[in-house]
Amino acid sequence: MTLNASGTSGASASTPASIGRTLTYGAVSDSAEAAPVPELPAESSTHLYGEASPSSDLFGAANAGTPVNRKTSVYGAATDAESRGVNLPPVELPGLGALAAAGGPGPSASEPAYRRGGVSLPPELLSANRESADLAASEPASSSRLWMGLLVAAGVLLAGVLAYPAWKNRDVDMPATAVTEKERASVLLRRDDASSRDQAIQSLKALTATHPKYTEAQAELVVALSLRLGELQAEAERLRNQGEILQRDIDNRATAQATVDWESRVNALKAQREDVIKAGGPLRIEIDRLRKEVDVLAEALEAAPEVEPTPALAARVKARALHAGVTAAPDALALAERLRNVEGAPKAWSTVARAEYVLSSGSPPDSVAQSVAELEALRQADGTLLRPYVLGARLALRQKDPAAARSLLDDVLALNKNHELARKLLEQVSASASQP
Repeated sequence: MTLNASGTSGASASTPASIGRTLTYGAVSDSAEAAPVPELPAESSTHLYGEASPSSDLFGAANAGTPVNRKTSVYGAATDAESRGVNLPPVELPGLGALAAAGGPGPSASEPAYRRGGVSLPPELLSANRESADLAASEPASSSRLWMGLLVAAGVLLAGVLAYPAWKNRDVDMPATAVTEKERASVLLRRDDASSRDQAIQSLKALTATHPKYTEAQAELVVALSLRLGELQAEAERLRNQGEILQRDIDNRATAQATVDWESRVNALKAQREDVIKAGGPLRIEIDRLRKEVDVLAEALEAAPEVEPTPALAARVKARALHAGVTAAPDALALAERLRNVEGAPKAWSTVARAEYVLSSGSPPDSVAQSVAELEALRQADGTLLRPYVLGARLALRQKDPAAARSLLDDVLALNKNHELARKLLEQVSASASQP
């Protein structure tokens, strides 16, 4: 295919029979094996992608001037003697047909078509090709090294994450004696009487002083102090109810004057009421002191580490939930629910925390009834934890059900005869039943 003088393409009728046809990006056609490449007319020689010859432009009009016979290279650079390109030895370019130099001798029949001519590249293109080849050769190795580095970094990171809990707690691996002491204190707290609880508190204080990073012991100390605070508040409530009962009796006897000695009886009741009021004073002071102490310890437990073992997490949430329930904190129910999610069956301490909140906050009757049902289910599942019996009796008194309260308090005393609060509450039930 050539461009004629007028710039149009077409096959010349006078083309010699020996003209061979080439494919721009393919192999030589069948007739090219036997026929030499013809000499291109000077006035129609062009560059494939480069500048046009003096006589014709590939994309423009013909240029005036003396025709110059120039060869055509693959990338458009001239290959005649006047060219300023750099000549390279013949290279093999698979899949690309060779473009024969204009006016050159034809190839021999035995010579492959793709080795018929050399390829000339300008210096800047030659340099770019070499850099591209070097980059292509180094790219797989660089990518391989990059991926290998990423995999190693990911492995180190994963190992660090998995080992972080152990590393974080490497200084708090407790000796067996410390763990045993903490477990013994926990068993004492299940008995729920004041003497056992005080013994557990003293043991836990000594344990946390010796091992200040023992999170489970610190949490159990907050639990013990919170249970003690809840019992003191129950005692204050009992004294308040007892004072109200005495006041009603005083008013009834003074109004009725049914007996001869009514006045002396009224004076005796007033003396009893004064004793109750006096007992309430030191109790309130002890409640305030204990609350400040447990508030400080509970606040220290709020600053949780980013990663901690599951037992330490459960112990910390248990302590915070019980403290919030006893003190009627705004987040008490949320903490009780969180404790329910992390503690094992039968969900004992989350139920206790919720009941403590119901009693300390003055919850409505619906909440009281729900807590009564939860405590009943807990007593069926774990009959050796005595605090649910005491809480159930207090809720029964709140519901004006002295018979249910008496039954639960009798169970407590049967399981632990040293439970002083249960005995006092039972006396309150008996006093309430004797009132008209």
